[in-house]
Amino acid sequence: MDQLIASLAGLVDAFAPCFRREVFDTFRVLFAAWVVCPGPRTISEVWQATGLAGRRHHDVAYALFRSAQWEWDELGKLLVALIVVRLVPDGLVWLVVDDTLAHKRGAKVAFGGFFLDAVTSSKKRKNFRFGLNWVVVGLAVHLPCRPDRYFCLPVVWRVYRKKGTAGHHKRTEVAATLARLVAECLPERECWLVGDAAYLNASVLKDRPKNLKVIGPLRWDAALYGLPPERRKGQRGATRKKGERLPTPKAMLDDPTTYPAVKRTVTFLTQKRRLRIQVVRDVLWYTGAGSEPVTVVLVRDLTGEWRDTVLLATSREVSATFVITGYARRWSIEVAFFDSKQFLGLHEPRVWSPGSVERAHPMAWFVQSVTVVWYAVAGKDGRQVHRERPWYTQKKSPTFADMLGALRLQLWENRIADTSGDTDETSEVLEMLVNWLSAVR
Repeated sequence: MDQLIASLAGLVDAFAPCFRREVFDTFRVLFAAWVVCPGPRTISEVWQATGLAGRRHHDVAYALFRSAQWEWDELGKLLVALIVVRLVPDGLVWLVVDDTLAHKRGAKVAFGGFFLDAVTSSKKRKNFRFGLNWVVVGLAVHLPCRPDRYFCLPVVWRVYRKKGTAGHHKRTEVAATLARLVAECLPERECWLVGDAAYLNASVLKDRPKNLKVIGPLRWDAALYGLPPERRKGQRGATRKKGERLPTPKAMLDDPTTYPAVKRTVTFLTQKRRLRIQVVRDVLWYTGAGSEPVTVVLVRDLTGEWRDTVLLATSREVSATFVITGYARRWSIEVAFFDSKQFLGLHEPRVWSPGSVERAHPMAWFVQSVTVVWYAVAGKDGRQVHRERPWYTQKKSPTFADMLGALRLQLWENRIADTSGDTDETSEVLEMLVNWLSAVR
């Protein structure tokens, strides 16, 4: 019995070249089980969701993550191509980068350490928690079935290795490696990377592929310069690398006369905002971008609801609206992190060896991205989960939970329908399902 429905199998089978045949068969089965698993996504629980636990040893599942020969980067390259072909066939490709904490326990967990827990922290109180810190790059896509938001689909990731351990690199260096990997998969497309202030520095900005550009928030005290003057005839000495020192972004914001401000209504997906905008072009931020001219956009919300922002774009021609609305895509990765933890068990695999840690946890992101692609391509036209909630009238659909629910429903219906001709096998599937729903976890 094939555990994948035809519309999903057509997507998952595209990754077969990354595995040996027998390894891919296991990966394929575990993918379906990761979707339908009703409890925590420990490897043993996911293996039980395959329906094979009574016939094959559970070490088959553990070995897939611990010792089998395959790499997430290879799947990530194919995942990028799959998303772009199906959801972004033309135009710009938007990338989003950030890091997140996956909670863990156990002193022997590879790559574990105490990291800032941004979810529970505030400006006044910083909370730290033991876990795994992951740097993730995803593609921000706009789906016709949900026109009011962007979905971030994670495609490549790295677990952060702490300073002093083998393979250590700064998070920004890891982010730069991942972003370049994605951009190099799309040499004919213009890619824009969006990140928060932590990911706008020399590691990310310098030595980028030609098709990769960056938008992000700049420090208010950043040292900015004008373009260097042209070399004079007969001039001695080295050519100047930068021009005169400019005011800081904070000073520019407070000087709308020297740096003219315009009031403009900017349209986002769900609302319009009246903003005061100042655009400063042909600027050098030598500390981060070297000799590459950049555009600085200073933004003030005239209603006072949004805090003042200064954005940098590695282009001399882009409009202020493009920069502002482009940066708005950054929040989509925060929602993706929430969904992967809430609905796909990013925290939950109880593994500790290096190979298992690097492979088991990101299964949540891979399943998440493929699920969204499946829903946009085929799932939205199939059966959807119906829930009796007459008090919930403000909900906007579909959310990722709706997409995952639709995929679960169609997978279960397929599994039951495939066994409907055999009474014993049908009873076995139904009994397994009832026991899963009843088990206390």
